[in-house]
Amino acid sequence: MSEAYKSLPVLPLKNSVLFPHLVMPLSVGRPASVAAVEAALSTEEKELVIVAQRDSSVETPTLADLYTVGVRAVIKRRTRPTEDTMELIALGVERVNLVRLESAEPYMRVLVQPLPLPTDTGPEVEALHHEVMELASKAIAMAQPQAPQELSRLLMATDDPLRLAYMLASMFSLEVSKEQALLEAQTRADALRLTHSYLAHELQVLELRNKIASAAQTEIGKEQREYFLRQQLRAIQQELGEKNPEQAEIELLRERLEKADLPDDVRKEAQRELSRLERLPSSSPEFHVTRTYLDFVLELPWRISTEDQLDIARARQILDEDHYDLKEVKERILEHLAVLKLNPGAKAPILCFVGPPGTGKTSLGQSIARALGRKFERMSLGGMHDEAELRGHRRTYIGAMPGRIIQALRRAGANNPVIMLDEVDKLGRDFRGDPASALLEVLDPEQNKTFRDNYLDLPFDISKVFFITTANTLETIPRPLLDRTEVLRLPGYSEEEKLEIARKYLIPRQLKETGLTAEQCVIGDDVVRRIISGYTREAGLRQLERGIGRVARK
Repeated sequence: MSEAYKSLPVLPLKNSVLFPHLVMPLSVGRPASVAAVEAALSTEEKELVIVAQRDSSVETPTLADLYTVGVRAVIKRRTRPTEDTMELIALGVERVNLVRLESAEPYMRVLVQPLPLPTDTGPEVEALHHEVMELASKAIAMAQPQAPQELSRLLMATDDPLRLAYMLASMFSLEVSKEQALLEAQTRADALRLTHSYLAHELQVLELRNKIASAAQTEIGKEQREYFLRQQLRAIQQELGEKNPEQAEIELLRERLEKADLPDDVRKEAQRELSRLERLPSSSPEFHVTRTYLDFVLELPWRISTEDQLDIARARQILDEDHYDLKEVKERILEHLAVLKLNPGAKAPILCFVGPPGTGKTSLGQSIARALGRKFERMSLGGMHDEAELRGHRRTYIGAMPGRIIQALRRAGANNPVIMLDEVDKLGRDFRGDPASALLEVLDPEQNKTFRDNYLDLPFDISKVFFITTANTLETIPRPLLDRTEVLRLPGYSEEEKLEIARKYLIPRQLKETGLTAEQCVIGDDVVRRIISGYTREAGLRQLERGIGRVARK
């Protein structure tokens, strides 16, 4: 090994380090690098210095961009696939220190000084040598299970610990900074320690990769087994003339879709979803979401209506049977029946019953439904904060459900029920939305012809629904919502009215609930007056009915 200084061309490498006594294939394309190679090939020795860059993104490196330790190398072979690029095979000869820059154009030439390899020995070097060989065997077995045994034997036969470290570093493609630290190691022990730490890290990464790959392979194997068994089951069912459950369910949905009386745009969307369902595997979450959606679409009463009973005399009789007085409210209901009799396509009114608790607002809605011969659905809005409870959730959310309006129509089985929105004055609002604003569309006859529930995402005509809202006060109802309703006030009852209501409705009902007959228990007018004046101080009738119930139970 020569101790003399030498002036040699420099070939900078971006992402790798050449070690002494090892061969490396190189692809050269930068103009300065090509010029350096040509300068080396023009000499008899064909030598140059190969050194790594500190930053691989620098295209035209200077001496400051290079590490100070490189390798003197000999070019063993050169090919030129194109005019601007070269393919080389270089053999590392010895470590060198870059002393100073001699020229920078047209290529970099530096003065180098040989840096002999360390030759220290001892028990520590031997122990580290054996540890590195053991780690290397494990890492190679995990990284390349099909690797030829000659590779392992070659490593085992390498007596030089430093050469073993260099070979392992080049095999495992370490980071440039780690390879350079190994090249610059001052002693064999330092080089082996670095190699040991690098291999230990690589071994941990390989173990984790193998664990992930094994888990993925197990899952794939399980899925393949399930697929194979399902295919066998399908073949057996075909031989027996049976249908698999998923296919039978899809056929049932298709049959229901053909029989259902749906609007054209709804039918088109349902057919599209059914075609999509056929392509989905039954194990997919989307399969169950789509099936539930189609079930719901087919259950809705798109064109099913209950026939109104337009006998005004009968309606008056029903209203009088269920409620005492309330002439204004009863007249308004009878007016609507008269309009429907003359014009069946008339829009349903939207009424708002306002009055103190216990004045019969809710029961009046039931009487209206009975008088019209329609289904009755009631929903309480008190304390509702989430707009999605009325308009539904989008199907992209897990556990999405239709809104309460559409669910009420499905339960009613008709598109023209009487729906009572109870306690509309107690609606809440927070970050989830404003239910009162959602009601604006529901209660607007011009907009609710094409009401879109977020879950359904199809236009549904709710203009035939007879909406009734109830409230104890108008103060907390938003003005735009109040403008869409016809307010009917139910004032508190006088003592005489309470007496009459108790005689006709409350006493018979309480006697029936307690299992008594009119002969067994007689509650006179004086008793009722005493209960009204002494035990109830309310505009409604709830306390009075409780008082009568207590007397009946005694």
